[in-house]
Amino acid sequence: MKWVKPQSLYLQLLLFLGLPLILLWGLSAFNSYVNALQAATQAYDRTLLSSARTVSERLVVRNNHLEVNVPWVVLDSFELNMNDRLYYKVVDPSGKVISGYDDLPAMPPATPRTRLYPALAWFYHTEYRGEAIRVARLLQPVNEGGIIGMAEIYVAETLQSRRYLAGQLLFSSWISQGLLVLLTLVLVGWLLRRILRPMRQLSSLMVRREPGLLTPLPELLPWSETRLLIVAFNRYIDRLRGILSRQERFSADASHQLKTPLAVLKTQAAVALASQHPHHWYESLQAMSVTLDSTIQLTERLLQLSAVKHKEQGERRFSPVNLYDIVQSGCFTRLAQARSKHIDLGYEGEQEAMWIEGDEVLLSELCGNLLDNALKYTPEQGIVTARLERGWRCRDAGCRR
Repeated sequence: MKWVKPQSLYLQLLLFLGLPLILLWGLSAFNSYVNALQAATQAYDRTLLSSARTVSERLVVRNNHLEVNVPWVVLDSFELNMNDRLYYKVVDPSGKVISGYDDLPAMPPATPRTRLYPALAWFYHTEYRGEAIRVARLLQPVNEGGIIGMAEIYVAETLQSRRYLAGQLLFSSWISQGLLVLLTLVLVGWLLRRILRPMRQLSSLMVRREPGLLTPLPELLPWSETRLLIVAFNRYIDRLRGILSRQERFSADASHQLKTPLAVLKTQAAVALASQHPHHWYESLQAMSVTLDSTIQLTERLLQLSAVKHKEQGERRFSPVNLYDIVQSGCFTRLAQARSKHIDLGYEGEQEAMWIEGDEVLLSELCGNLLDNALKYTPEQGIVTARLERGWRCRDAGCRR
């Protein structure tokens, strides 16, 4: 059977608190049963010993023979309101059974003497006539009529009353402890519901919260351990609000930057459509091409700025980057731009991979900006050379006046 973990925090806490209580309840019930059985055993052992002493008091010596007269009325007083059967046996100092059940089992040799009573008494368990019995053995000194020695008195009873008393004690203990465990679980459940109420209020607040609302959460959780959760969440909301604000400003700036070249492009297209001369069309197309190039460069700058801002806002993680590939890729993607100005764009330096720890996007933007500036400010027929030497540099022919 597969264990299914409850999804409710309330049920998990109640389960984790309830299971140990139930386990302790079971262990306590077992311990109570053992203690109850010991208490019942001591109580009934005292009765058995009293019966044996009563029998020993009726020992007499007649005609140099040890005799005992045990009327059943003597034993009946100990059987009152009991379902057990009593057995007894009296053995004289010579080992002869003089009264009682002569087949009553003898005491095992290794049985220790009891220290609970000031008497030469032993208690032991055995079986007799198919039933478990408890036997008390008492030694009674005899020094009369020429008989010297120890008479042995055995009194035994079945165990129904002992077990019944132990069961009653166990049931009483089980009921009282069970009620205590039940009341404890009820109290724990009530406390858990009261403790978790602020979390349910917070959950309800989050469900009803509007999607675009970025105001801080109220501190509904009163505990210091969970208050940190609200503080961290509010800090996250502040960062998210800042990111959205920067994105809005960036979108507004980008729209403003793109609005002007697009308006110029539209004007140039309108001029071309209004003209009837092919020469004017050609001039308008050239102007539109220049405007498009400028717009493309502006768009690339905006994309670069967006990538850089994104990296600044996010968590910066460095990884191994091949600087040789970045420089080669930057030069290759700008060959067309260099040819348009008749600039000799080339690469010199290392011809193998050069690995460094860094951010690939930011390093690519850095390399691209340096190459773009070199191509922008180098006059036509100039030379732009990128060199990588465990580090790299970009050299141009300079600006001519």
